[in-house]
Amino acid sequence: MNKPNLLFYCQHSLGMGHLVRSFRLSQALAKDYRIVFINGGPIPQGIEVPDTIELVNIPPLGMSADCHSLISRDERYTLVQARQVRLQVILQLRRKYKPEVILIELFPFGRKKFADELIPLLKAAEKQSSPPRVFCSLRDILVRNRDDQIKFENRASTLLNRYFDAVFLHCDPAFATLEQSFRPEVRLQIPVYNTGFIAPPISGRREKKRIRRIIVSAGGGIVGNTLFRTAIKAQPEIWLKTKMPMIIVAGPFLPDDEWQALNFQAENIKGLILTRTVPGLMPFLVKSEISISQCGYNTAMELIQSRIKALVIPFQIPGEDEQMNRARRLEKSGAISLLDPQQLNRSVLAQAVIDLHHTSVSHPVLDTDGAENTRRVMRMLMDQVQPAVVSA
Repeated sequence: MNKPNLLFYCQHSLGMGHLVRSFRLSQALAKDYRIVFINGGPIPQGIEVPDTIELVNIPPLGMSADCHSLISRDERYTLVQARQVRLQVILQLRRKYKPEVILIELFPFGRKKFADELIPLLKAAEKQSSPPRVFCSLRDILVRNRDDQIKFENRASTLLNRYFDAVFLHCDPAFATLEQSFRPEVRLQIPVYNTGFIAPPISGRREKKRIRRIIVSAGGGIVGNTLFRTAIKAQPEIWLKTKMPMIIVAGPFLPDDEWQALNFQAENIKGLILTRTVPGLMPFLVKSEISISQCGYNTAMELIQSRIKALVIPFQIPGEDEQMNRARRLEKSGAISLLDPQQLNRSVLAQAVIDLHHTSVSHPVLDTDGAENTRRVMRMLMDQVQPAVVSA
């Protein structure tokens, strides 16, 4: 029996968290659907593509070094050319598969720069003989410090009411609800479902006796250089006080020149290992004592699942407060220790790690079965049954 077609759109522009979460969700949904996965960014080294989906890579776009503008990441195309090709391919896929479901990651809560390819997709889908159900796949916490915040949220709510059937908020409602980071004046008229977090499976056992070592990471690494350089500077004092080795996992998106500079800086420092990428962090986290990281969605899930002692330094620039908001909630629950990025320096980082070494942490109980929960909710929605877990 042929499975119904599901068109899954995912665009990652800065890190790789959106892609990783979407891959995990698509694996669960592939039990019920033929997943045609439209990927709008580069596939990072070490990321395993699920063999249960049909991956379509459109010309990749990403953010510039200052995080303000889009750039083409395909040498064959200018930005204008890449956008034209992307739109053509997206519309061709809609025509070819005539999907029963379209699932769009983040938009219109973000990805405003990609509206020129998504709105035409949604308008074309409306004209199908059997129009698809359209859902938004959304992380736990949204950015709330834009200069035009109300205007942005009103536009997002208008688009949701116009084109979408429901929002899947991948979060435990005990941790956050949509109303806490999305408060438009235009009332949202479609349901929002808290699915629980989409978390990685636990790779290996959580060892009671962990290896005395520190794992430093920053997701894909594209904005991890400051953290890595500071960790290298702090390691001599950490080593002196604890004799704990440090492994820095740079990530596939760390620019090559920054990677070379880190290797030069790390020469002759005791107890320090640099590695470019690993197949996955979870096998390291479940066995290690301390993690130093930023606080993106997937990083937070790995910290919760592994129950490691975690020190987080959120990525924060003007207009981006999502990681800091998530970190503050985790700190309040006792799951992590938080270091404000404005206070980050060698001595402060070293002391925070030394203090964490002698501290016990609590482990909040959160729903981390978001992928399967989303699958169940979607099945009920497609059957026109209203799920009991509706939150708004």
